Amino acid sequence: MEELTQKKSSQSALLLIGIVLTLLAVIAHRYLPERRLTLDSARTGATFFLMQSGDGAPTQVQWADQGHFHFTCGFAKDAAGPGCSFTYLLYSTNADRGIDLSRYQTLNLAIRYAGDARYLRVSIRNFDPRFSRLEDTNSSKFNSVNLQPKDLAQSLPISLNEFTVPEWWVGQYDLPRIHSHPDLSNATALSIDLIGDLAGTHHDIQIDKIEFAGDWISAEYWYLGILSVWMILATAYGMSQWLLLHRTHREQRKKIHALVDSNAQLQNEKEKYQKLSTLDALTGILNRHGIEQFVESLRGLPGSVIVIDLDHFKRVNDQRGHSVGDRVLQTMGEILRTHTRSTDGLGRWGGEEFVLVCPGASLSKAAELAEKLRHRIMETSFIPEDPLRITASFGVATSPANETFEDAFLQADQALYLAKSRGRNCVVASTDDQMHKITGARKSTLALVSGRFKLHK
Repeated sequence: MEELTQKKSSQSALLLIGIVLTLLAVIAHRYLPERRLTLDSARTGATFFLMQSGDGAPTQVQWADQGHFHFTCGFAKDAAGPGCSFTYLLYSTNADRGIDLSRYQTLNLAIRYAGDARYLRVSIRNFDPRFSRLEDTNSSKFNSVNLQPKDLAQSLPISLNEFTVPEWWVGQYDLPRIHSHPDLSNATALSIDLIGDLAGTHHDIQIDKIEFAGDWISAEYWYLGILSVWMILATAYGMSQWLLLHRTHREQRKKIHALVDSNAQLQNEKEKYQKLSTLDALTGILNRHGIEQFVESLRGLPGSVIVIDLDHFKRVNDQRGHSVGDRVLQTMGEILRTHTRSTDGLGRWGGEEFVLVCPGASLSKAAELAEKLRHRIMETSFIPEDPLRITASFGVATSPANETFEDAFLQADQALYLAKSRGRNCVVASTDDQMHKITGARKSTLALVSGRFKLHK
C-alpha cells in the first residue's frame, strides 16, 4: 500500500512538472530567435544594379556609394515618363530558382530619401512555372507595396501580407482568379522604384537595410508540437500501464523452470537456423549453401551456370582496405541482383567469386547475359567519392538434362580460368569440342568478346 502511494505521488509530481514546462514552452515562443535574411552588397553572390526608363535620357542615374546602396537619379525637364529603379537579384545561377520568402513575415526596410517622388514602390518578382517564362522577365508575378516618403523617416517594418498583385499585371497576362493572389514562394528579384511626376527633379536614395524576418517555427506549429508531445506521452503512458499489467499477469502464470526450458529451446532453434541460413551476410544474396539448395530444387532440369570472379580484387583490399573491399562486394551483389531474373539462383560462392544459375537458359542466352553484366560492372562507379574501376571475368557453361550441375560448375570454372589467362575482363563460354585442346578438359571453349561469339581453334 505504501509503495502504491509513493508511486501515485511520483506520478503527480511528474504531471505537475509537465504542466509547468508546458506553460514555459507556451511563453517561450515569443522569445525564440527570428529567422533573418539580409540583402546587402556583402552577401555571397550578391547581384544588384540600377535601371532607368522613359523617353529621353535622364540627366543622371548613378551610384554615389555602390557598396552601401547609395545612388542618385536626375531627370531632364523634357523627359517623358522618366523613372529609375534599384534591383537586387534573389537567384544565384538559374533565373527560375529563387528564394522562398513565404517563410518570413516581415520586410524591415530602412531608406534615406530626398526628393519629390509621390511614393516609392517596393516590388518582388516571383517565378511561377505555370505561367512565367524565362524569355519574358515581366511574366514573373509582380507583388508590390507603395510607400510614401514621409513613412521612410525611420526604419519601417512591412508585413509581407501588405503586398498585392496589381490588376494591370493580372489583366496583361489574362490569368484566372486563382493566380491573382500574392505569392513569394520562389522570389527572384526585389526592386525599389520611384513613382510620380519625376521630370526635372533630382533624387537621392540610400538603402540602409533590406531584411526579411520571421519565426523559425510559427505559433501554430509550435502549439501543435506541444499538443503532440502531450498526446505522445499520454499514449506512451497508457501503453506502458497496459504492458505492465499484461506482463504481471503472464509472469504469475508461468513458472521459472518453464521459462528456463523455453529459453534453452529458443537458443537451440537460433543456432539451428543460423547453421541453415542460406543468405550471405555481406551481400544479401545466397551463400554457398543456399546455391547448393537451389540446385537441388531444380531436380535435373537443364540450364546454364555463370561463374564470376572480380579481377585483381586482392589489390583493392591491399591498396584501399577491407572496408572498401566489402563495399565493392556489396555493390557487386546489387548489380547482379538487379539485372538477373527472380527465377535465377544468385549467390556468393566465396571471397570475390559469384555464381549465377539460370534454369532453362541456353548457352548463348547465358553468355549474352554475362556480357551485359560485364559491361554493367565495368561502367559502374563502385566508390563514388574515390573513383575505383572494377572489372570481372566470366566463365559460362550449360547443363543439359542428361548431365549434372556439378559438371556444368566444373566447365564454367575452367572457362573462367581461360578468361583470366586471356587478360581478364572478358566472357568465355564452354562448348563440346574445343575445351580439350585448350585446357586439357573434355569440353571446348567459346569466347564472347564485345557481344560477338568467336570460336578459338
